[in-house]
Amino acid sequence: MIGRLRAGWVALLDSPEGAGRIARGIAAGGAAAMLPAFGLHLIFAAAFAWMLGGSLPVAAAACLALGNPLTHAFLLPAEFALGRLILPPRLEFLPKEGPAWLLAGLPVAEETLVGGVVLALLVGGLTGFAARRALRLREAAFTLREPVVLHLSGPVNSGKSSIGRALAALLPGAAFIEGDEHGLPGNLPRERRWAGALQRIAAAIATSQAPWLVVAYPLDEAGYRCLCSACAARGARLRVVTLAPPLEVALTERGGRALSEAERRRIPDMYAEGYAERAFSEQVFDPGMRTPAENARRLAELLDLPVRG
Repeated sequence: MIGRLRAGWVALLDSPEGAGRIARGIAAGGAAAMLPAFGLHLIFAAAFAWMLGGSLPVAAAACLALGNPLTHAFLLPAEFALGRLILPPRLEFLPKEGPAWLLAGLPVAEETLVGGVVLALLVGGLTGFAARRALRLREAAFTLREPVVLHLSGPVNSGKSSIGRALAALLPGAAFIEGDEHGLPGNLPRERRWAGALQRIAAAIATSQAPWLVVAYPLDEAGYRCLCSACAARGARLRVVTLAPPLEVALTERGGRALSEAERRRIPDMYAEGYAERAFSEQVFDPGMRTPAENARRLAELLDLPVRG
């Protein structure tokens, strides 16, 4: 039982939502668990996770771990004692008439609620900070043990190559693979060129000694499964980011690139085929009109990457 719970928690921490969202989810769940909500904790956890932009499954798990009948046997007395310290002995806004049970219970309920809110702020802030720090250390330790393949997918002219090169320059010891540089004749059918490009990327994953491998190439479901298999065989972690500027931006000539007529026809087709919104992506990122260096920095922040100083 404990082993299954631990495995489930580790799976949540390894989810592709990123350390930031996971830490905010832990903070949301920790804060909700401190409230004397009596059965409504998960609703508060979901609301806090939504407001903070945290992971909802992680918030629910943290809330149940910290706020349950066993822990509330200790939390409720602590909340009451803390609220009594904070609130003045007599509050003018309490009713002076009413049923005896109400007049007797209101001060206790208010003191417990105030103590719970204070504990929620403290525990939420502390658990969020501690979780983010621990997850960063865990991520750093993971990257020291096993390589990470950071794949930038997206339609033609979404910025994969330029942002990928800039991102590789930020990561210590990173190598960059341009998926289109497969060396296959341009008159081959597209399916043959795609298969050749993926085989080249898979071979690079198998042989690269770099701790970070940044790859730029559009991915569909079949390509994603191919890279998952290559990363599993190598013992590497695959993280996918889909670059998705608005279609009208992708059709403009940015960064000195001149689009061919074939590319102009292909770009709308790729948007229709879903290349700008893959479900297997950890992040769907709009590069906008920022420079590749600016986008690389922004992506590094979103993904909590250990960039060079």
